Amino acid sequence: MKIMFVGSEATPFCKTGGLADVLGSLPQALNKLGHEVSLVLPKHKVIKDKFSNSIEPLGQSSVRIHTKEEYVGFEMLVHEGIKVYLIDNEYYFGYRENLYGDFDDGERYGYFAQSVIKLITFLNKDFDILHLHDWQTGLIPYIKKTMNDPKLDAIKTVFTIHNIAYQGRFDKELFPYLNVPYSSEIEHDGVINFLKTAIVTSDYISTVSPTYAEEITYAYFGYGMESLLKDRTHVLKGILNGIDYNVFSPSKDVFIEKPFSLRNYIKGKTENTVALLKTFHLPEDTKVPIIGIVSRLTEQKGFNLLEEVIEDHLANKRFKLIVLGTGDYHIEQHFEYLKRKYPKQVGLYLGYNDTIARKIYAGSDFFLMPSRYEPCGLSQLISLSYGTLPIVRQTGGLKDSIIPYNKFTKEGTGFGFQNFDAGDLNHAITQALDAYKNKETLKRLRRSAMQEDFSWEESAKQYIELYQEVKGG
Repeated sequence: MKIMFVGSEATPFCKTGGLADVLGSLPQALNKLGHEVSLVLPKHKVIKDKFSNSIEPLGQSSVRIHTKEEYVGFEMLVHEGIKVYLIDNEYYFGYRENLYGDFDDGERYGYFAQSVIKLITFLNKDFDILHLHDWQTGLIPYIKKTMNDPKLDAIKTVFTIHNIAYQGRFDKELFPYLNVPYSSEIEHDGVINFLKTAIVTSDYISTVSPTYAEEITYAYFGYGMESLLKDRTHVLKGILNGIDYNVFSPSKDVFIEKPFSLRNYIKGKTENTVALLKTFHLPEDTKVPIIGIVSRLTEQKGFNLLEEVIEDHLANKRFKLIVLGTGDYHIEQHFEYLKRKYPKQVGLYLGYNDTIARKIYAGSDFFLMPSRYEPCGLSQLISLSYGTLPIVRQTGGLKDSIIPYNKFTKEGTGFGFQNFDAGDLNHAITQALDAYKNKETLKRLRRSAMQEDFSWEESAKQYIELYQEVKGG
């Protein structure tokens, strides 16, 4: 099949979050299965700065933005067998440091949507699937539909929702800049909504875990899109994201103190635990379990629940807590308070550092993700690979990827709780600490965790089945 991916970010070109990991890995996995896969990105400044020597100009066109014609450059580079097409416009993408957050994001990504359609026409290839990702691409299926072009109509659209909370909502004053005919399909609750447009005009909708696909049809998770998605459940599917084990494997990780595998994980975990404690200047006592956190520090991630229960554990020295992340001011302040009050038990890095993140994955005993909602989550998949047992709320991808510990059979790959409740979180933490005390139980759980396989190959196979269903329909 000929598949074109379209998104706003992808590793190793540009990244702000998990979307980039997906667009950096899934095309590669599909390519290895024998399909012809390409990727389209805006030519962000960071791409221009890092990859200028690899970029080849292909041609140019223009798109209408309100009362003027805007230049569109078509460029390409090849990365690990994938053709990466770049939409070049200095004003919208070329000089800005940030990928999002500007006053004209609606105009920028409206321009991007039009430009992608122009690119497809320019390339004059018979693509089977146009796989679109998140709100930044939300106008593309609508533009394609309104053009009434038989060649474009033959291309089926799959739109993936990575996080339904981010919708691309803009004042209706943006409409003249979009160069599309008006329809209620581009509006929701009195504003232009790119995500809504994609939901109602794409041929198929996917999201990043089976449970999240079900959750977003309910008001608690749907952010106003639930009724639209309920109407389209026959073309809605969740496929769990994968991880790249060439990147996130303790046997290959050059950033950790001591690479290890299933064969020597006990010694390896111990050496990495000591190194982690040294990194955060904590007492090197490996008999006290470590709970690690690598996360955006936001309300969505559930850290308000942790605030209610953690001090009892720290006061009684039941575990050490090591946190890496940045986010909401009041959550950062609470972790700083804990660090000041319990300096020998709490390690804190406010910001992001990939090397330190790897040390936390490798050296911690448990990995905490008490999320209010979690479309997929990658951190729990990474922590499994390193033999670090996740403690998660059973929602979205966390529910789909972690087998909760069964105290009767002593089996599982982590610890889970269902209700978004501090008491339930506390019970899961206590379960984890009890399991830690039993060396045989801990060994069994760690081995089970490290044997889990969430490689992109399995996800890619499921996407091929979806594409075939969409194309056949």
